[in-house]
Parts: sequence; C-alpha cells; structure tokens
Amino acid sequence: MMGFRRWIVCGGALECSPDPVGVPGGPRQKNQDGGVMALIKRRRENKAKRNSNTQLGLTKGSRHYGSRESVSIPVSPVGSLDLSADTSTVIRPVHSSILGEKYCFEVINSENTHCFGCSSAAERDRWIEDLRRAAQPNKDNIERTENSLSLWVNEAKDLPPKRRYYCELHLDGTLFARTSSRAVGKPSNRSSLAGDGSTGSLGGLGASGGATGGCQLFWGEFFELDNLPCVSQISLHLFREEDPKKKRHSRDEFNLHPLGSVAIPLADIRGRTYQEKWYPIAPYKSSGTAGNKELLGPQASLRIKARFQNLQVLPMEKYKEFAEYVTVDYVEMCRNLEPLLNVKEKEELAGALVHVLQSIGKAKEFLIDLGSDEVQRLGEKEALIFRENTLATKAIDEYMKLVGQKYLIDTLGDFITRLYASMENCEVDPRKCPASDLANNQKHLRETCEEVVQKIIEIHGPFPEELHKIFSSWVELCEDQGRVEIGQRLISASLFLRFLCPAILSPSLFGLTQPYPEPNTLRTLTLTAKVVQNLANFTLFGEKEEYMLFMNEFLQQHWDGMRGFLQTVSNPDTEITMSSFDGYVDLPLRLAVLHGLLVDIIYQRNQETIDKLHPLPSILNQISDSLGPEAPRIIVSSQMGQARPDYIPPKDLDKYSPHLSSLQQLPPVRTSPTRKPVARTQSAPHRRPGHAKHTLKRQTSSEALPTSDHEQEAETNQPLISLPNTVSRQPAPVPWIKINHNRETSDSKTEIEQFSLLDRHAQELSELRLGIEQVTERELDMAKRLEDFINQSQDQNMMLQAEVTELRSLLAVREEQLASATFR
Repeated sequence: MMGFRRWIVCGGALECSPDPVGVPGGPRQKNQDGGVMALIKRRRENKAKRNSNTQLGLTKGSRHYGSRESVSIPVSPVGSLDLSADTSTVIRPVHSSILGEKYCFEVINSENTHCFGCSSAAERDRWIEDLRRAAQPNKDNIERTENSLSLWVNEAKDLPPKRRYYCELHLDGTLFARTSSRAVGKPSNRSSLAGDGSTGSLGGLGASGGATGGCQLFWGEFFELDNLPCVSQISLHLFREEDPKKKRHSRDEFNLHPLGSVAIPLADIRGRTYQEKWYPIAPYKSSGTAGNKELLGPQASLRIKARFQNLQVLPMEKYKEFAEYVTVDYVEMCRNLEPLLNVKEKEELAGALVHVLQSIGKAKEFLIDLGSDEVQRLGEKEALIFRENTLATKAIDEYMKLVGQKYLIDTLGDFITRLYASMENCEVDPRKCPASDLANNQKHLRETCEEVVQKIIEIHGPFPEELHKIFSSWVELCEDQGRVEIGQRLISASLFLRFLCPAILSPSLFGLTQPYPEPNTLRTLTLTAKVVQNLANFTLFGEKEEYMLFMNEFLQQHWDGMRGFLQTVSNPDTEITMSSFDGYVDLPLRLAVLHGLLVDIIYQRNQETIDKLHPLPSILNQISDSLGPEAPRIIVSSQMGQARPDYIPPKDLDKYSPHLSSLQQLPPVRTSPTRKPVARTQSAPHRRPGHAKHTLKRQTSSEALPTSDHEQEAETNQPLISLPNTVSRQPAPVPWIKINHNRETSDSKTEIEQFSLLDRHAQELSELRLGIEQVTERELDMAKRLEDFINQSQDQNMMLQAEVTELRSLLAVREEQLASATFR
C-alpha cells in the first residue's frame, strides 16, 4: 500500500483541490472557487430549482442517500498516492454535507487533496485505517493527540421572514460541514430528541419543549468531526439562499459574503461536557458598505451546543493491564459503578465499553451477560425490560448502532427518503385536522405503516450476525429458566424499542438523513413509530389514544408476521442472509476515552466508595502517571495501594523444603537490612516474545527426599510472608525449620550461591538453544522466500522474453511495410 496506481474506490473517485483557506468571514475570491468550493456553488445554484423539501447538495443526477452506487461525478482516477513520502499526510472523513454524498474520505498531502467515496460507513472506516497504517505503520506504539469536535446547530432567532437560511462550519477558515437550508417559520415546540442526541424510548413520543426566546428557524443538526488538526478558531457563517428568479450575476455577488458570523471561543467548549448557549450573530461588514445590519434583527443569534476534546493517546502497551482488567472483570465493574452514575454518564460509559470490547472480541459476551442480568434483576417486572436508563439499556443502544448501521439503512433508508419527499398528510387526530380530510389521512397512515412493516419483517438486506447470536443466546437462557416468553420480549424491546422505532422517529440521529424533518413529516414519523412499537409489543391501542383505534385491525393482521420475524432473527438454525461487522475500532483511542471517563467518575468519590472499586483505581492511576503531572489522580488508601510485599525465604530452605528445585527461582538471601519494594501489578508478568516460560519443576515420587522429623509439618504449613515495613527486622521464625546454631551462615550462603550459579548457567543454555531455533527458523523462512523469488523471477523472465520476441516480429513486419511503402 506504499504506492497506489490508478486507485478507484467503489468504482469511481472524487478528486478535488484543497478548500481555499481565507480570513474567517471574509470575501471569497472568484478565481479561487475551484474543486470542492466550485462544486458546492454549482450544487447550490441547482438546489433552488428543486423541491424545497429535498436536501441541499444533491443534484438531480446524483445518487440518493442509502444507495451503494459509486459517486456519480466523472473525474479521472488518481495516478499514484505515495503515503510514505510525505509525513504531513492527513486522512480523514468528509462530511456528507460538503459533496452531498455519504461515506467519503479525503487524503490531504503537501501537494493536493484527493477525495474518495465508499459504499458504507464501515467500509470507509476500514479504508481510512488501512491508509493511516500505510502512512504510519507504528501508529499503535507511539503517543499521539486526537482532536474531535461534536456540535449541534439547534436554532436561530430574530431573522427576517420568508427566507431560507443555512450555516457553514469553518475551522481556522476551512469549510468542514454545513447545515441544510431551512425556511424561517413561526415559533413552535420541537421534540426534545433533537437537541441532546439521546434516542430514549418511545415512552417520550410527543414530548416537546418550547424554544428560548421564540425560535424562528430550527435546524437541530448534529456534526461530529474526528481526526482534526490543531484548531485555534471555530466559526459559523450564516448565509441566505437567494431567490432563483434573480439574475445569476447578482446571486453570485450576494453569495460571496455571509449575512453574519458567530465565533465560538475554544476555551468555552473544551472538555468532556457539552456547553450550550445563545451566540449573537455579528453582521458581516464589507468595505465601503454599511454591512448587513438591515438583513438581521437586533437580537439575531444562534443556539449552539458543542464540545471540543484534545485526547492524549498513549502507546498500546501502557493500556495492557487496563485492557486485561476490562476484558475479565467487566461485569463486576459495571455492577459496582452503576449506582454511582447519572443517565449521561451511563450512556458515555456504555458506549466506551462497547467499542473497547468490540475491538477485543468480547462485545457479544458483554451484551449477553447484561441481558441475563437484566432479566434476573427485574424478576416478574418483565414489562420494564430495556425500558429503564441502565447500563444494559445504553449498551445495547450503542452496540446496535455500531453493528447494525448497514442493516438499518437497507431496511429504512428508502422509506425515509420517500417520506421526506412526500407531501401526504397522515394526521388522524380529529382535533388537528378537518373532518373532511380524516378518512384520506387514515388511508395514508395505513399505507405508510404497511410499507415500513413489510420492509422490516421481510428482512431487506443482510441481518447483523452479531445481533443474531446475542438474540439466540438470550432465548436459550430464558428457555433454560422456563421463561420462554421473556426471550421474545428481550428481542422486541431491544430491536424495536431501542433501535428501529427510534430510528423511524428521529432518522437524523441514526445517520439515515441529515436534516430534521418538517412538522408534517415529523408527525407522520411519530404516528408510524407508535404503530410499529405496538405491533412489536403485540398491544392494541386503547382509550388513551382513541383516534388510533382504527389501526387495531391492521395490528391484528400483522401479528403472525411479527412473531415469525422475531423467531427468525433469534433461531440459531435460521437460514437468512447475515453479515458481520467489518468496520474498524481504534482500540488505543477507545481505551484512552474509557480511562478519562472512569477517572472523572471515580476521583471525586469518597474514600469508602473508591476502596470498593479496588483494584480499578490503582490501574487507572498507573495510566495517569504516564499522562503527566496535570492528569487527575484517584486517592487510593495505603492498605489498597501499598506495594506487593517481598518474599523472604526461610532459613535453611535448601535442607527442609520438599520442593528443592523451586529454590532455583528464588533470589539470594539479602544481607542488607533494607529491602527494595516491588511495584504492584494486577496482571501476570509480561514476558518478552521468544522467551520460554520457566515452570517450576516438582520432584517426582522416584526421587530421594531428605528425611526429617519436620517433613509432615513442611507439607501442611505455608511459608510466612513479611509485610513491608520501613524498619528493618529479622525474618519471623518459621515453625517447620529446625534452627541449628552450630551451623555456619557462610555454608548456607555458599550453597545458595551455587544453586544460583547453576540456575544462571541453565538459563543461559536455554536462551542459546532458543536463539539457535529462531535462527534456524529464519534461515528456513529466508530460503523459502528466496526460492519463491527465484521462481517468480524465472516466470517473469520467460514472459519478458516472449514479449521481446513478439515485439521483434512486429518490428520486422513494420520495417517490411515501411520498405514497401518507400519503394512505392
């Protein structure tokens, strides 16, 4: 992968020049609008000719979201990408709002920028990781800093009416993302799901909250940008979409400048916690003009919610013991931490654990164990399964988003796209629609629900293999407990209550589309999600929602199909098409995220709580020590954090121990009064690769043992281990040792030194043998490679000779033709 020849991803490549960097908020030079910027301007002009409900950035000829076709912009393929030659190469995702295409990434070097399109987010992540490793093969073994920005553009107020507006997100003057174009409307309540990113359950359907200051324009769009360069300035520029009836020249002049800008101080949003506030919009002032004050109200402002994180990622070896602890003790850790967490911390901790365990290969076991604990915890309260804000609930949310994204797009992608473009009204509440439209609206709702239910139960596209294994394990566990019905409820509550129905209700939060739905579309999505959830629960509508009673017949008609679907996705012998997760998880980065999160949760707790979490605080402190003096540390009590005690061998152990050969593994008896403490570790000692494990050899029954009156005592008693103490003292007396005061200490010391010398010689001999074996293996491997190279060279020589012969024959023919032509 060190040099790419004619590399085309997904059948086509987008090659773009770098985005011009200018003064934030300043004018754009016409002669610089090339590459990405020129493409954006052309698509913006074409956008005005389309329906107002379609998304900005997609021209008539380009593919829709969710399609797996290649990017439809005809450009020449890239000739070569030599990632090893330029150390400044940056490889990162491109937000879909820039080109109007999903799953793109760019390769930026000192000369130019290349953009490529993939068919899925997992494929894009895998390409990015492979290219990064080609540019930096030692990526996991070096210290690095990861910059990321998570930002919500929620709403704007005090803007002139009857216009459409959009925002562009710039980092140090470079365009990274932009919102869709939205029209200014009347103040209205919005769903709480749009502002905080939490999916929640359908118990909150219909819940809403008023906007501060009377919202006139609502976006509710989320941008998550990773692998960012060092950033010093974050700004949002507000643009107005001009009337397409105006002359093109006047439109171009108007679009050169934003109406106004918002500068977000980096210090205000730095850290793990989101910060939300209203930012005033500063009108743009061009030279020689009065600016755009007349185009903005005096209280014009944007409501932004954001956080910017600089995460220091250590080499992987620094996280070794932490990763082992999480892999082995994740269940006990979750049980101890759950009572300490609020809802937001549960969501973040569950997400971090899921990504770490997915990379390690333990995520399925983690989810299976959490589901089993959820059933045992609730007992007979089975109706509450996966309906509470627990670690199990948040973990299954995050895991289904991780491994089920492609399945979600295959199942709901086309349905959501059609619904966003549709003008049909599905309002069936008589209090909100005219009586004359009620029958027609009920028909539209039935047709919409029929479409989405068929897409779900007919399983369009491969089903995630990981979810199938988890579901089948849950069903098997419940059958073993004699509670078969609980297994189906577990699947229904997780797959529908936590995944499919929230995705229908808020498609922008699940990557199905970017813009927040219009009010009419939002109402259709809400009613559809209600019907699908009732179908999955096998529940009819009641008097609380009397206007939905007409859908009970529809529910009863599809109950058999829903039962068959739940049995299919949980049957271990099912024959449906399945696909496994093929994306990439950056393990050192995710361990760094998990470490920072756990330190923030634990270090402010009282000492009693910290002691109960032992040994986790000590393991976290070891990583914090590598991060520098400014990293917060958890206070560990002396009893929990003390060094592991030294082992002092009993006197004359060579004479009385029944395990004589084990003495070779003990250090010589120290005559110094001070003992050096051994650093504490919670995992097995690390052995360098290639060194054999030295096991303790026990005496066999055929070997002669020294006879002693204290032999039985030596078998039943254990050697005493002295506790560390700053005051030197003699080893405590050992009951099975017969102290001979007439024996000289020098004799014992001489014998121990002899054993140590033999042990050293044996170890050196073992290392020499191992070295010889390794050299032999390398020689055999090199010989095999040489033989393969010779064979390959011979084949290539034969092919080259054949080509030379063919070229000579062709040359002879051409010379004869030339001679004949010259003669004529």
